[in-house]
Amino acid sequence: MLLRGAVALWALLCVGTACAQVSARVALVSDYRYRGVSLSDDRPAVQASIGYDHADGWYAGVFASSVRIGPDYDTQAQLLPYAGYARRLRSGLSWDAGVQYAVFTGNSDYDYPEFHIGLTSTHLSARLYYAPDYFGVSAPVLYGEIDAAYPVSGKVRLLGHAGWLHRGSAGRLDEYVERHRFDARIGIGVASSGFDLQLAWVFTDGQSGRYPVYAVCEDCIDRIDSSGWALSLSRSW
Repeated sequence: MLLRGAVALWALLCVGTACAQVSARVALVSDYRYRGVSLSDDRPAVQASIGYDHADGWYAGVFASSVRIGPDYDTQAQLLPYAGYARRLRSGLSWDAGVQYAVFTGNSDYDYPEFHIGLTSTHLSARLYYAPDYFGVSAPVLYGEIDAAYPVSGKVRLLGHAGWLHRGSAGRLDEYVERHRFDARIGIGVASSGFDLQLAWVFTDGQSGRYPVYAVCEDCIDRIDSSGWALSLSRSW
């Protein structure tokens, strides 16, 4: 998730210049939090990604992460191929639009496409996502997010994130999945020699704790709604 944002930002910076690049990243995270919810059952996860940015503004790539969707599942993999287009405006802002497709190797019922549009400035970015079938629930979902990165020094930056999810009616599944969820993240990042270390506090709330659809067991509720620290170490090329 973080890499897709970085790839989009790089594409925005490259618009209008003779810039085209293949980038790669590997990471180890203490907990894979996707929009505030753990997709690794509150356990560490290994991630990798590769992306391509064209000088004309087109970008594409794939993100992969280990996942463990609930205590009754073995470790699986999530693949997120994506593609998009970015363009810089005369005002100095930049916009981008794209699509991704989430694939879960252990349960294809959770696979879904998602579309987004976004606007980026020097330190802030905002995106709106739309998924017609989110995590196997036949109901449309809108997710909006704002991300911030403010440099404190040449290597240190402050990080912030706020997101809001709204889901349409899912019929008979309404009692098992949430209609709304808010998530936030605040932390610090230190980058040096291609490595990036981040420590952040992640917060999430919800109506019942049963989100996404896999989290329907009563014993899971406290763990899924819990907030806590998340640590990540990545290496980029």
